[in-house]
Amino acid sequence: MPFKQLQINDLVSTACILVLVTLLVYASNLLERIDNLVFDIGQRLTVTAPPEDVIIVAIDQQSLSAVGRWPWSRQVHADLLKQLNQEQPAAVGFDIIFAEPEHANPLADAAFASAMQTSQKVVLPVLLETTRMNGQMIETLPMPALMQHTADLGRVHAVLDQDSIARSVYLYEGLGAPVWQLFSQAVINVAEKAPTQNLLSGTNMQQTDKGGQPQNPFTLKRAAQRRINFLGPPGHFQHISYHQVLKGEYPKGLFNDKIVLIGATALGMNDLLTTPVSGQSQPMAGVEFHANVLTALRNQQLIVTVPAVLGFVVLTVIALMPLLWLPKSTSFIGFLSTMVFMMAVTVMLGVLPKVLTIWLPPSAALVSLLLAYPIWSWRKLEAAQQFLDYELQYLKTHLIELPGSQRQFEEQYDQFDARIAQVRTASEQLRFMNEDRKETLAFISHDLRAPLARALSVLSRHSKLKSELYQPLSTSLALAEDFLQASRAEMMDSREFETLDFSGLVHQAIDDAYEASKQKQIRLVREISDDIIWVRGNFGLLHRAISNLVLNAVKFSPASTDIVIKLSYSAKDRMASCTITDFGPGIPATEQQHLFKRFSRIQRHASTTEGAGLGLYFVKTVAEKHLGNVQVQSEEGVYTTFTFSLPWLAQLTQSDQ
Repeated sequence: MPFKQLQINDLVSTACILVLVTLLVYASNLLERIDNLVFDIGQRLTVTAPPEDVIIVAIDQQSLSAVGRWPWSRQVHADLLKQLNQEQPAAVGFDIIFAEPEHANPLADAAFASAMQTSQKVVLPVLLETTRMNGQMIETLPMPALMQHTADLGRVHAVLDQDSIARSVYLYEGLGAPVWQLFSQAVINVAEKAPTQNLLSGTNMQQTDKGGQPQNPFTLKRAAQRRINFLGPPGHFQHISYHQVLKGEYPKGLFNDKIVLIGATALGMNDLLTTPVSGQSQPMAGVEFHANVLTALRNQQLIVTVPAVLGFVVLTVIALMPLLWLPKSTSFIGFLSTMVFMMAVTVMLGVLPKVLTIWLPPSAALVSLLLAYPIWSWRKLEAAQQFLDYELQYLKTHLIELPGSQRQFEEQYDQFDARIAQVRTASEQLRFMNEDRKETLAFISHDLRAPLARALSVLSRHSKLKSELYQPLSTSLALAEDFLQASRAEMMDSREFETLDFSGLVHQAIDDAYEASKQKQIRLVREISDDIIWVRGNFGLLHRAISNLVLNAVKFSPASTDIVIKLSYSAKDRMASCTITDFGPGIPATEQQHLFKRFSRIQRHASTTEGAGLGLYFVKTVAEKHLGNVQVQSEEGVYTTFTFSLPWLAQLTQSDQ
């Protein structure tokens, strides 16, 4: 399999594996704890100032010491509410369950109901609970004497994840049907004088399932889950002790037009929740949890989870991002870049709920990013192994017989080390062969060319022998020269390249062909800009390559015709191109694809022209060694155009010179 195809297979197979891993983790929700951990980190990174119009009246340890043990008489709550009524608050929310009458003091319930009637702004909670472990769930409502004076009702219920941390709420919950709004929503309704959002109509209560059967009235139904944007750690909201309010120990106007939430904060009250922002084992009071929900609801900052399909697409794109740099990086840089990118994704998706109020569980992408480098390395190692096996087999079959016992290599414990050992052996053999090649070139350059040149010189003085020997000796010398130049082109070292003026080089090649063109009365037409076009390369080899193309055009063009040589450059692809167009017999399309191969010649001219078919092979080798290319376009009987292109560094216009 070609190495390029192996590279493409590596990319495709790695991408498919990463997509599959992302799908499995995302669909199965296996790593929900990691998702929650990232969410918690994002919640802790930023702290937002609490709203000034929300105040928590805390049933704290000081209040319990002053008023007495819990539960308190409803008369105490009535006295507190009378105190608050004087301040005209926007809404008063009691995070306290008042489900049963007070038998010890029946007048206390009446006093509390009277204070609620006077206020017209009191919100009481609805509790969804079970009476025993795994028992039937019931709805606990406020006692009827209080319900008739409540401004609105709302459900107090937080969703606990697998790790018992409260991160979200449902906008609606209920038994048989999701009918009850949040307690925080009810407080907002009263503060903003908006209607209730409880769905208590008869049609809503008679919910049916997908089969048209009535819903089980004791099954908890939920709708519209949202994660909470917490403003800060426990104790972040403005607090005042219940006892202080009861005694009037607060600045006048403190509660005027404010939202007042009343609830327990003392540690022994069992109304504490662990939240993402709870630090050092400090839980958050339920009333402050509702304050966070209230603020997020009012500011439309409750967090919505991204739809499943869209989430999978986004996570897949993130998981495939390392394939942009892994093929182009070294092992260490690729690994480091992937790890840095994974940390950046973790932070980005962690703060996303804070910034855009959307939540995208990151664990699927993080797992794929964590596996991206190992999977890519595995695929590349597999490809390298296949390519090594193929090349070693090719070397053994076609080029050299590897010394040493093949069985010795196969019996090594580490098979990859065995392949490396074979490559090392093959490299030594190839280096030895390369040295032989250099010695052969030296022999051709000196020991073969020199005697031929000397023989030609001697023959030039003997007219009788010249007619018989000069032509074959001259042809042999030309063949040796062509072979030598082609070999030099193959062994070219790019580190020895210099900055050259491509325009000047082309002009010189045209000048060198002037005598040959004059003999056939061919006009060399130059369409070359006066700009200086800078390229990097070997002057001698580039000059010979352009000269070969021009002289070939002269050789195969009819007498008294034109040859057009153009030089242009493209800023788009950063290539400078020299085109040589003649109007000779042209080249058949069937032969164009073989034209630049070693020892390839045009069939119609094979018997009438000299040469071994190395000229165009030399041109192609020089172009490719300079990171360029050579192309041919021809139409039989009309024209032939050779285009020799090189990467250009810069161009200097006449005005710059």
